[in-house]
Amino acid sequence: MFLFSTSSARETTPANPVVTAIKQGADRTGTDFDYLLKTAQRESSLTPEAKARTSSATGLFQFIEQTWLSIVRQEGPKQGLSAYAEAISDSGNGRLTVADPQMREAILQLRNDPKVSAVMAGALTQRNGEQLAATLGRQPHAGELYIAHVLGARGASDLIRTAGSDPDRAAARDFPEAASANRSIFFDKSGQPRSVRQVYALLASSHAGTQVAAASVQSAQTAQSAEPPPVPIAAALAPGRAKGLIGLFSTEGSRQPVSSAVANLWTTPRSGVASRQGAEEGASRYFPRLDGTASTAPDTAEEAATRPAPVSVVAPLPPGRPRDLDKPAPAQAELAGRPAARSRRAPLDLSAFMTTGRRG
Repeated sequence: MFLFSTSSARETTPANPVVTAIKQGADRTGTDFDYLLKTAQRESSLTPEAKARTSSATGLFQFIEQTWLSIVRQEGPKQGLSAYAEAISDSGNGRLTVADPQMREAILQLRNDPKVSAVMAGALTQRNGEQLAATLGRQPHAGELYIAHVLGARGASDLIRTAGSDPDRAAARDFPEAASANRSIFFDKSGQPRSVRQVYALLASSHAGTQVAAASVQSAQTAQSAEPPPVPIAAALAPGRAKGLIGLFSTEGSRQPVSSAVANLWTTPRSGVASRQGAEEGASRYFPRLDGTASTAPDTAEEAATRPAPVSVVAPLPPGRPRDLDKPAPAQAELAGRPAARSRRAPLDLSAFMTTGRRG
């Protein structure tokens, strides 16, 4: 019943609305979905209303107030949040503010909306990636993008550089505010400060193996440009194009045969049984050699004169049929001469067998 059921009322597992929001945010901003999903899992365990106890970080991606106001002010008009973006202004001391308290609270509450939060996280990732690439002179990987999510693009650049120049330096010395809000990152369980190298490894480990979209596209373009142009089939099979046939039977580069049998077809044997010499030499003219030369042209007069004539082998015929087998056996001859005798038995009644289906 269940094997062949096609009922449209089949129960399906509903999609997680938070994951769907992250997917939409990734598609809308061109950010890698896997990266955003891992970031949300690390920051809030996919809880839209999550709130940190030691800072103002709130929401799916744990945006602090200043970072949220900055990204809404910059990306809000592109995402249909122009009214909120226009309400945000610079106070003059490097901090962003909102004059209307109710509007400020409404803007900060947007962090609890998975759709808005995912879009802003994707936009922030793109901006951090551009700043890190300009500072480092290379494309950052996913772990370094997450470091920028926690420390900001400038803080991530400083941490990455220090990890290369002075990796044993205590990270809390350079990032006192971040260390105060994230003690589990900058200090171990015994309270000892972690080095810059340890903090870098701890933050980047959660995104190990994640390929960001920009790096994936760049790698695909590089691989595509390095790929040789395809050879037309007609050109590959044309006389003198041994490489086409070699590529057909090769698995390790363009010069290696797949087996010794194929190698024997490619090479002209220098020694062998005299009876097979002519056949082997004839076959070698129609298969490419290892040196890349091949020819299907007929032999010239000089080649025909110098080539030894093939040795013909005369195999004996199979023995004929013994004549004794053509004579009938004595018993068969005696039976063949007798007339057919009448049977004295009464004919069998087959009706019982025909009705019951039994056989005697």
